[in-house]
Amino acid sequence: MEASSKIHRDEKSSSYVNRVNGWIDQYILQQPLLPQQQQQTTTTTQPKSILKSGWFRFLVVIYISFSVLFTAVHFSSWVFTGSSRDAWTYQRTYDPLEPYSLVTDMSHGLKMSKLFSQAHYDALKYIEPYWQKAQQVPNPLDVTIITTSTPETWTDLVNLAENWNGPISATLHLSKFEKESVKAKIETEYQANPSLFKNVDLHLVETPGVKQSVSIMVPLNVERNLARVYARTDHVCDLPLNTLLATDLRQTLTINQNKYAQLMKAGDMLVIPTFKHTIGHELPRTKKELVGLVQNEKSLALYDPHYDLNQGPTDFETWKNSNNLYKVTKYTMEYEPIVIQSKTVQPWCSERFVDKRSACLLSSYLAGNDFLVLPTDFAVYKPNAAANAVISDLDNVIEKRLYAKFYWEQCVYQGRQLDALGLWNTIKSEHIRQQCSRVIQNWGKEQPNYNTTHYPYKTEPRFQPFTENPVQTEDFVNPTYRSIGLDEREKRTYELVVCQQPLHARMCGFGEKDRRPIDPPPIVQLIVKQQGQENPVDVQMLQIPFFVLHVTLWSDDRTEERNIISNPPKCTRVLMGSLVSSPSLLKNPEGEQGLYFAFPDLSIRTEGRYTLRFSLMKLANSDFQENAKSKIVAQVFSDPFTVYSAKKFPGMTESTELSKAFAKQGLKIPIRNDVRARKTD
Repeated sequence: MEASSKIHRDEKSSSYVNRVNGWIDQYILQQPLLPQQQQQTTTTTQPKSILKSGWFRFLVVIYISFSVLFTAVHFSSWVFTGSSRDAWTYQRTYDPLEPYSLVTDMSHGLKMSKLFSQAHYDALKYIEPYWQKAQQVPNPLDVTIITTSTPETWTDLVNLAENWNGPISATLHLSKFEKESVKAKIETEYQANPSLFKNVDLHLVETPGVKQSVSIMVPLNVERNLARVYARTDHVCDLPLNTLLATDLRQTLTINQNKYAQLMKAGDMLVIPTFKHTIGHELPRTKKELVGLVQNEKSLALYDPHYDLNQGPTDFETWKNSNNLYKVTKYTMEYEPIVIQSKTVQPWCSERFVDKRSACLLSSYLAGNDFLVLPTDFAVYKPNAAANAVISDLDNVIEKRLYAKFYWEQCVYQGRQLDALGLWNTIKSEHIRQQCSRVIQNWGKEQPNYNTTHYPYKTEPRFQPFTENPVQTEDFVNPTYRSIGLDEREKRTYELVVCQQPLHARMCGFGEKDRRPIDPPPIVQLIVKQQGQENPVDVQMLQIPFFVLHVTLWSDDRTEERNIISNPPKCTRVLMGSLVSSPSLLKNPEGEQGLYFAFPDLSIRTEGRYTLRFSLMKLANSDFQENAKSKIVAQVFSDPFTVYSAKKFPGMTESTELSKAFAKQGLKIPIRNDVRARKTD
């Protein structure tokens, strides 16, 4: 019995071995089946003997078994541990908040010296951002007051926090010679005052080896940039601590939040008129009261530093009679008002100056941005208050000479920027032409020749023809829709032309089976031209896959969007089909090559008069990130057309020559060669 069972086991094991050998012979050695093939193979080459060896076949079996086991282990861990595919996504290694970022290996002083290159490294390494951080997270559309303080002006900062009751980003400049008790006292008071620990972000600046708080080691312009870069809102206001906001500025900003946000996003700056006491200490709270004190009692006067009282560019007479924002038209290079501006759009303060607020604003004005004066709000310098910072007479002389060179440098730099962006012959260069005429003459540029037909826009870098709520001023009119868009970075214009207009359509109702496309199918051509050239750009030079055209449904007068209709118990799309199209490189019936977008399967659920709006987008690298939004480059409307009910629909028309030409080139578009007239009653 034992011998027979042993023989049975040997036979069974040999059968498994034979089966594995058969698989190897079939899938690896691939032995020929026919006798003719066997003879032919024998006469040519013999398979390598190693493939028939037992060791090779044994290793193959081990490899396959290990692979199956390895795959099973990984699959089970992926299923049962709950790890998602997001954990496998490649991340950017330069994110400073991630532990694997290369920035993490930099010392704190090195990071600060890169941010503020004009300050001394030994002083920058003692900077401590968010030494005390506010508990409340501000609204991004709010305005953060940025300011600089010292132990001597700490009380003024406390008063400002209590009166402003909003976000503040302030630097606290201490010398290493200050006693630790001073620092501890400030920290204790900060923690005990709700106005401070709720709203004020305090950034510590300590300078070694220097007794005075203002020095070239960490200039005040560096501190202004420090407070601004760590502000947590989109808008900032550089307010000296020796001034008082006399009116409820926060209420004004809240009421006009959207309007002012658009102006600042465009680069403009909101000026807070500032007044100074001549006699007395009375603090007015309304514009009417202030005007009386200025004109009748002569106890207050409009004060623009470096100008005579009531004679500065803010212009008291214009402000007195104004109920709306107005532009500063008498700007000079010394003008340094208190302004509210965008945190990100405006140029940063030049850090070569110890204390020069006008240098923070000059670059922005030469770039084409305006000073817009607030008509009802104002600030007042504290009576008998000294300046926040006092620099030596020698530093004053050096600052003036440096600023004269800086002014010349900015004229050249901003002029080259505008010329490179293709904005030299536009209204954007008006300021630099007025302020830098002598520099421009030496530079060899032409006289003003504004081409407002091609460049009517003064907002937004790069793609700038369209805004949902355009800001209207006396000299700036933004049309609602245009067919030509401008890319300032590449200096190209993008024009959309509806070369095949929709004629009519049959409503498809709320079912999904009987869908009738718009007849004829809309086709839009994209024409790209290099700025200043008449001929279109060679389409082979374009990144064709990155262009996308989106279509939406509008009323026939182009004022209302009609994409959604209420169909209880839910809302339903009115425009059906593929609403996005990619460009195709095709030739029209005349043999001219171009980029065309086709929408062959659009249908509409309800009857009525409509028009289609086509919006062109060019995808960039940033558009492929999470929650990214693409900017619209150009838009164009189709002609109005009618959607009929089933009974009233006159019938489909014969396909156009354009449709037939594109269909022959492989474009999927329906073609009708014979059209039968519908029977009418």
